[in-house]
This record gives sequence, C-alpha cells and structure tokens, in this order.
Amino acid sequence: MKAARIVFPGFWFGHSNLQEAEALARRGVGGFCLYGGTSQQIKDFVSRIQDVSPYDKLLFCSDIADNLNEVVTDAPSLPTNSQIANMPEHDAPYRKGYLTARMALSVGINWVLSPVIDLGYSSPAFSDIPLRVTQLAGDYVAGLSNGGALNCIKYFPGVSGVLKTLAQMEDAEFVPYKHLFRRADAVMPSDMTFPNMDNDNQAMLSDKVIQGVLKKRLNYKGCVVSFPLHKGHLRYEEASAVKMLHCKVENILAPKDASAVIDAIEKEISRGLLVDEIIHAVSNHELLLSKVAAGPEPLSTQEAFALAEKDFKVLA
Repeated sequence: MKAARIVFPGFWFGHSNLQEAEALARRGVGGFCLYGGTSQQIKDFVSRIQDVSPYDKLLFCSDIADNLNEVVTDAPSLPTNSQIANMPEHDAPYRKGYLTARMALSVGINWVLSPVIDLGYSSPAFSDIPLRVTQLAGDYVAGLSNGGALNCIKYFPGVSGVLKTLAQMEDAEFVPYKHLFRRADAVMPSDMTFPNMDNDNQAMLSDKVIQGVLKKRLNYKGCVVSFPLHKGHLRYEEASAVKMLHCKVENILAPKDASAVIDAIEKEISRGLLVDEIIHAVSNHELLLSKVAAGPEPLSTQEAFALAEKDFKVLA
C-alpha cells in the first residue's frame, strides 16, 4: 500500500526543484498541483514526471479560481465567471468549461480544481443566487467533463455562510452542492472557520464539517480533497495532514514539505491507523484515472489555444 499515492505535491515553475519533484514521483505520489508555468514548461514537466513514476498515469492538477491562465501562463484568457453569468448566450458556461478542459488536457493537466460555487464570493463567483449558481456551475462542470478533465467544486461549506445558522445555509450555501454532488469528481473544504459548525477548527480540519455536515447531513458519498496546504495557514503541516485523513479527506494537495507529510502518514499507518482510509482513497484515485482515460483524446496545444481564442471572441 503506497501512502504517497494520496499526496499531490505542489510544483512552482521557476521556484521548485525538478530533482526533488522526480524523487517524489519515484516515491509514488499520485500526481502534482501545478503553479505558474508556460504550456511548454508544463508539457515537459508532465512528460518527465510521468517517465520516472512507477505508475502508468498520474493526475496533474490546476489549482485555479477562475481561469486556466492562472496556472498555464500563456493560455488564452476566457471570460470570468461573473461575466459569464451576465452573457445572453445560454451555453456560455458550458463552453467555458469545455474550452478550459481542452486547453488543460493539451498540456497534460487532467484535473481542473474548479469551479468555486460559493455565493457571491469575490470574482470567482457565478452569482449570489443559489439556483443560479447551481445552473451556471453545473453547465461549466458538464463542459469540463465533456472536454475530458476532472472537476472539483469548492470551497465547502461556502464563505458567505460563515455567520449564518445551519438552517440558513440549507436554503442558500448548500443548495449548489446538493445539486452538483452527483456530477462532482471531488469537493474541496474551505480553509476558514465556521462557528456555526465548529468554532475550533478550519473547515478542512473539521470532523464536524466534513463528516458531520458534508457526508452525513448532506449525504455526499464522493471524494474530498484538501485545501492546498501551502496556503492554508497551518502551524503543524504534517499533523494537520494526518488529521485531515482521519476526517475522511482522501487527497492531500500541495503541502510545503510533501516528503515530511508522506513520512507522517506512513508513521500513522505503521501504528495500525488510516489503513482502511488509504485503501479507500487509492481505490477512488483509480476511479478518477479511469474516468480520464475514457475521455476524448487531447488536442495539440496550438489547436486547443486557437479554439479558445476563436470562441473567446464570440463570447466577448
């Protein structure tokens, strides 16, 4: 059983060390979260890491809020989610999702960590109306899926509900999640604290939020991934990663020290703990890989970017 497989180290182009990334790949990580590279840099990295990994296929994630060019720096920019919401074309969110997936796949990224489905939360938000978010985000997710990329809805339970009661959140923040669960490849908890559920822990570290509300109250059965650890303001990263796994988080994303996190997980397993959780997480990992394999063949980067640029002119 490879505990490393549920860890996805971050790789920052221009900052991270390629040899260290290769060592993590050889150790058996399940993939990487990528940050700030050109299309050619990302393609070269994906190819190199895949070559040294013991696994036939890895998952490469783009940790984005709104647009793929947050990660693939030379990718064409598509309209923001808030702009999409105001467009008269009913298929605009679907097309954005589809084009995002085609561009991502063309450089080797097969897991797009979006959309943000919080209500009215800054620029990534589609809307502050629950059913409107459900419709727009649902179409975007359908586009991602048909374009060949995995998705991740975030940031549960929704930043706008931080001062609300659970009953109020049932009628607002939870609505998009409940409607999108069946189409979601993963859910990502927030790094914020929600006093209405757990006054002592960030949502991503809270058994009450993840198991009590997400899995039990809302009956979500799918994969839960961590908020990227490097930006989660964690004092003790290794202990936090282990705690997340006990809360039924299945994949640990972008820790500051991936090797130390893997060591901590392996130590917990050596104590006879987390064994079932890791087995379940690896099984879900295989399901995600099979879903990617069943998708369409990638376009060349030139073709994918040209398609997005052409469609952007129509959408704009």
